[in-house]
Amino acid sequence: MTAPQRSTIHILGLGAMGTVLAVDLLRFTNALVVPLFRSQERLAQFQKANENKVSIRKIYAKGSPLLSYPVEQSECPETFSKKPIDNLVVTTKTYQTKEALAPYLPYINENTNLILIQNGLGVLELLKEEIFTDSKNRPRLFQGVISHGVYQDKAGIFNHAGWAGMKVARLPWTDNDMIQKKSVVENDAAKNSLVKLLTEPKFAKEFGIEHTTYQEMLFGQLFKFLVNACINPVTAILDCLNGEMKDDCGPVFTSIIDECLQILRLAYKPLFDYRDKFNGNEEYPEMDINSILTTDNMVSEVTRIGCEVNSKNSSSMRQDTLFLRDIEIEYINGYVVKLATNLNLDPNCCKVNKTISELASLRLALNRSRSINGDWRKD
Repeated sequence: MTAPQRSTIHILGLGAMGTVLAVDLLRFTNALVVPLFRSQERLAQFQKANENKVSIRKIYAKGSPLLSYPVEQSECPETFSKKPIDNLVVTTKTYQTKEALAPYLPYINENTNLILIQNGLGVLELLKEEIFTDSKNRPRLFQGVISHGVYQDKAGIFNHAGWAGMKVARLPWTDNDMIQKKSVVENDAAKNSLVKLLTEPKFAKEFGIEHTTYQEMLFGQLFKFLVNACINPVTAILDCLNGEMKDDCGPVFTSIIDECLQILRLAYKPLFDYRDKFNGNEEYPEMDINSILTTDNMVSEVTRIGCEVNSKNSSSMRQDTLFLRDIEIEYINGYVVKLATNLNLDPNCCKVNKTISELASLRLALNRSRSINGDWRKD
């Protein structure tokens, strides 16, 4: 009897989300997990300092166990095998996507499954307009909307602070394909190697995988986007853990969310019109986005998920400001400002998110200045 073919999955961006995914893939599947690093220096650092292991501390679990798993193979552009890539997970920061993909583009083709697992919105436009411009050689594109809370502490350990699952869907290359029939999901579940891997029962249960149509995933993506638009910049600006602001964050969350929703309703009109056009048609899933994506409900949900479920989490943007790394603000609150401009809306309609973006950038600039010039508060 021939053994079943082993799936290979390359992970580009072994940060918080890449690590938590890699660990659970190694725990619960037989996949060959191959991290891709940006340089030989970073690869050598992983091989020496990490001893070719990926590790995550499950601090939400009893006893906060540290789980470590060896990686059989890891590569960088200089050492890459130069074979076509079957499955590629991109978990880099949004602003790093184009540069990170560049060395591997010759090995990505129409048979490649590429899944984006990133914060924010706007990368799909980037892929269409600047990276995969040849419509005949585009990969099969998927999105993962991950809600797990994961952060890296000062000791370099990635901490899985809150469990909340991940939605997965095929992304459309054209706006005409935004609304998908259930048959698209059924076909991928039966035939697509990446989807079959991510929905293997043990892994899917542990990681909370939900395989959906694009419109259902986009619904979840906008939900998560509103969480990120509040939690990420506000915790970065305040320099606090999520749960510290639980009792007092309502007013600022209300201002951010109300403004975001006014603009998102225009930018994603087919989604907000979905209930009237598609509910009741058995070929399409039932959805009621308009009862969930309201200002009052989302302020409550963002507070619950961000400040209660993930109370001990330090948001990715706060971590980036602490470690003096560039932040993803242009793909979160800044994306709302960009949408307003593209829709020719009054600039005042996005003044809250513009101010939040500017304050988050100022927080990073201040931290960088203090690292060089010292902290004036201590004089």
